[in-house]
Amino acid sequence: MTEEELFAQLMFIRNRTLSMLDATDEKFLDEQPDGFNNNIRWNLGHIFVAQEKRIHNVLGAEPEMPANFFESFNRGTSPSDWGSNVPTLIEIRKHLSDQPHRMKEKLTGRTKDLGVEPFDVTEDYSMKKIEEVVHFMIWHEGLHQGVIIGLKHAHGDKNLF
Repeated sequence: MTEEELFAQLMFIRNRTLSMLDATDEKFLDEQPDGFNNNIRWNLGHIFVAQEKRIHNVLGAEPEMPANFFESFNRGTSPSDWGSNVPTLIEIRKHLSDQPHRMKEKLTGRTKDLGVEPFDVTEDYSMKKIEEVVHFMIWHEGLHQGVIIGLKHAHGDKNLF
């Protein structure tokens, strides 16, 4: 896969996420149906935070995100722990929209390079190349899109995209 194809795929999957966000009734954003660990807002914010962390870690750089994103949407966080400083849907959308363009700018010409720090997915598997981490983040975003679809169905919201 060429670098341009990789970035096109990254943008395609992000545009699908943004379409899902735009098609979501705000009254369902923070509801957490039985059987789900989080809500739609958390999944949308987590997509941003996870990609920001993983890509910057492999580059050996600090993630570029407001503290309230990390506090609200990092792995292991939960809406039940939120205070009053949770990012708004407008903030989440802006960060999700801007992120793939920043990533392309940072990664162009570097996707075949070894990262500064490997991404240990499990104790048996580690990703060392930047492009491996980008592929993983595309998969990860699709995984959370599936969770969002499940949450929307649980709310009776059939407007997916």
